Amino acid sequence: CPFDAAGDSDSDQICHTDDPCPFDAEDDADNDALCHSVDTCPYDAGNDIDSDGICGDIDSCKLDPQNDVDGDNICGELDACPNDMENDADSDLICGDIDSCPHDFLNDVDSDSICHTFCVDGDCVYDPCPADFENDIDSDGLCESADPCDYDAENDVDSDGICGDVDSCPYDSFDIDSDIICTSTDSCPLDAENDVDSDGVCGQTSCSDSAGFESTFGVCAS
Repeated sequence: CPFDAAGDSDSDQICHTDDPCPFDAEDDADNDALCHSVDTCPYDAGNDIDSDGICGDIDSCKLDPQNDVDGDNICGELDACPNDMENDADSDLICGDIDSCPHDFLNDVDSDSICHTFCVDGDCVYDPCPADFENDIDSDGLCESADPCDYDAENDVDSDGICGDVDSCPYDSFDIDSDIICTSTDSCPLDAENDVDSDGVCGQTSCSDSAGFESTFGVCAS
């Protein structure tokens, strides 16, 4: 370099007078018009375009300043759910980080504040009755949709078609003598007056049980 007093100081075989980057042996390797000596990212033409402090040539997510914050190996600019590692696991179009029930497609359809399925680190809890707001309130093992008597654990035990919670005689298919005393507890189930003469013998009238009994009802026929 006969006209170069510096004598090709960067040893790039280009004389100082003709060298666009006289102190840069690679002569602006990334072609961003910045010589190495003043280029903060000498191998990144975008010069850390996402401003995360990591040059693009070594940045795993060049356009994502949070660098795959949810750790799902999908950079933020390509991640439909950038803050949800499972990427909408239940496919309800709501990302897990804002989904009240991230593992329940119907999102607590019975509104009982229990998700159909809710998992944390592999441990899952389930709604025993996902379509029953009261979750088998009578504890008979039957959810509302399959329970013939929602509030009767014995499910109409006397088979009279009336559930026990509203049946005046839950263990009596019917009060045969209509005395408003259930047959199961009626001392005289066929006597509406329930031994009206108190002689210990059930009957329809005071003179239908034993001849010769005298009471305020008169003398029974012999």
